[in-house]
Amino acid sequence: MTFSTNAALIAVLSLAATTATAQSWGQNNGGGPGGQNRAPTATLYELPNFQGRQMVVTAAAENLQPMNFNDIAQSARLQGRWRVCENSGFRGKCQDVSGQVADLNAVGMGAKISSLQGYAEGIWNRGGGYNGPQPYEGVTGVLFPIPNVAGFEIAATGSSASAYCRSMRLGSSAYYDSSQRARLAVDGDGRYVAETSVLRDVFCRKR
Repeated sequence: MTFSTNAALIAVLSLAATTATAQSWGQNNGGGPGGQNRAPTATLYELPNFQGRQMVVTAAAENLQPMNFNDIAQSARLQGRWRVCENSGFRGKCQDVSGQVADLNAVGMGAKISSLQGYAEGIWNRGGGYNGPQPYEGVTGVLFPIPNVAGFEIAATGSSASAYCRSMRLGSSAYYDSSQRARLAVDGDGRYVAETSVLRDVFCRKR
């Protein structure tokens, strides 16, 4: 659980307990997994020029070690834009790549990729949405119990919570809960994240 002040937490609990109606914030029934916004795929090859053993990654892979493909790929065919990183967990040196890369040495990532994540291009430009209970509007902000963007869960970070609030045409986030997890989510930069904590009960300040 993450919050900026005790006052923000008290405000959230008070809103949830006492408010029965709220302004309509334009629920987004976007694609989500299996819908219009299908996650991209990346095919990695152990040799240059798309030769040798291969592996297909959908949306994101936080660690290629369990898949026996850590520091192996020397070429790749990428659907859309991807961020490839030299360490697991999308850490270390990272590089954005796209299209058909016959030799990953050309972008400094030959036999160095340990994790990678695709981009959900422009997803935050489509506006946020929500599922479940009606949002609760208070004097200083609005509480969204189960936020989403284009039908996708949102990875739980302060930046993604504020990105969600801005997508709802509100101010920054004052509070969010991160106690629940999902198999796939989108972060504040529009990248896919697998097996991650996700946003719940996001309290957005009014501008």
